[in-house]
Amino acid sequence: MPTPIHKDSHPCFFYGSLMAPAVLDSVTRPGIDSNLCRVHAVIEGFVRHPYHNEPYPGMIASTDSTKTVEGILVFGHSAIDVFRLDRFEGGEYTRELLPVKILESVPASFTHGQQPLDAGTTVLSNVYIFTGPIKHLDLTREWDFEAFKNEQLAQWMQTSSDFVTYKEI
Repeated sequence: MPTPIHKDSHPCFFYGSLMAPAVLDSVTRPGIDSNLCRVHAVIEGFVRHPYHNEPYPGMIASTDSTKTVEGILVFGHSAIDVFRLDRFEGGEYTRELLPVKILESVPASFTHGQQPLDAGTTVLSNVYIFTGPIKHLDLTREWDFEAFKNEQLAQWMQTSSDFVTYKEI
C-alpha cells in the first residue's frame, strides 16, 4: 500500500524530457527560495514510447504487468508549478495519482513532518499518462532518456517555443 503524503502536495513522477533538470526548471520556473528533492523512482505496469517526430515520449499502461519505467520523483513543487506542468503537458496527457516506488531515501522535511521515506517505499504521485491517440506513439520501440540527453536536449531547448525566454527591450 502506498505511503500517504499530505493530500495537497503529492510528488510528481517524470519519465521523459522533464527528467532533465533544465527542461523541468524552465517549465516550472522555481524561485530562488524553492526547495525541491529529486530522487530516482520507478512505476510498474507501464511502458514509454517515443512520440512520432518529437523528442519526448508518452507513457501508457503495458499489457505486461512486470514492465517498469524508470524516472525521477520530485517533492516540493508548489500548486503554481503543477499548474505550469499541466499546461506544458497539454491535452494528450492526463495527470493521475498513481503508486510510484522510490529508489532513494527522502528526508522528512519533504514529507510534511512525517517520517523520512526509505528506498523501496511506494508513494502516491502525480503522473502524466499519455491519453492521446495511440497512433501518435512509435510502439515499435521504447524511448531512451540517454539518447534524448545526448542527441536532442540542447537543440530542443533552443528551438522549442516552450522554452523561449522573452527579454525586455
